[in-house]
Formats: sequence, C-alpha cells, structure tokens
Amino acid sequence: MEELIKTFHIDWRLLIAQLVNFGIVLLVLWRFALKPLMKIMDKRSKEIAKSLDDARKIEENLLNSEKEREEKILAAKKEAAKLIEQSRAEGHRQAEELIGSAKAEVQTIVAVAKEQIAVAKVKMLSEVKTEVSGLVVEATKQVFESMLDEKLDQKIIEKSLEKIKR
Repeated sequence: MEELIKTFHIDWRLLIAQLVNFGIVLLVLWRFALKPLMKIMDKRSKEIAKSLDDARKIEENLLNSEKEREEKILAAKKEAAKLIEQSRAEGHRQAEELIGSAKAEVQTIVAVAKEQIAVAKVKMLSEVKTEVSGLVVEATKQVFESMLDEKLDQKIIEKSLEKIKR
C-alpha cells in the first residue's frame, strides 16, 4: 500500500483534511441547500396533489352537472309533451263545445224559422180564405142577381160562408 501512496503522491494528513472539508461542505449543503429545497419540494408535491384532487372533484362536479342538465332537459321535454297533449285535448273539447253550441243554435234557428213559416202559412191561409170568400160572395151575388131574388140569394151566401169558415 505504501507503494500505492508513493505512486499517487497521497498524503494522509491532506486526505483527512479533505475528508473534514468534504464533511463540512456536505453539512452546509445539507443544512442550507438540501433541507430548504426538500421543504419546498414537499410543499410543491402537496400543492400538486391538492390541485390534482381539486381537478378530479371539478371533473366529477362537471359530470354530475352534465347528468343533472340532461335530466332537467328530459323532464322539460316530458312536461312540454304533457302540455301539448293537454292543449290538444282542450282544443278538442272546445271544438266539441263549439260544434254542440252551433248545432243547438242551428236547431233553434230552424225551429224559429219553422214557427215563422207556420205563422205565415196560417196568416196566408186566413188571407186567402178571406179573399176567396169575398170573391165567392161577389161571384154568387152576380150569378144570383141575374137568377134569383134577394132572400134566396142571402141564404145561399150565408151557407157558402159557413162552409168556407170551416
């Protein structure tokens, strides 16, 4: 070993001094550089882990809100379909009511028209009877004036009037 020391010119005192210097440098580096650096790295690791956890929670919330939105859209579509169906049913009901009231109104108008026609018919028949009776009286009068006397003439006129009135 001594040959080795001579070949490489190693001085054991110098080697011990360098080892002490290396230990001091290592201790200073550990104390002032590595320890604060480890604290910073730990802090950063925790922040990154927290950020990842927050990102995961945000993603879950986003998925939940997306599902919720879809459910609300489906519920709104169902409600809209229900309202449309109710509107259709209400429209049909109102149409039926309008048709029913129109039919009733038409029946009323027809009944009133029939009644007016009947009244007009009765009035017209009465007028016709009066007119015809007048014409019959006049015609009979002219015929009997030439043929009969006045008393007989009066009896025939009265009988004719009685028949017409019936």
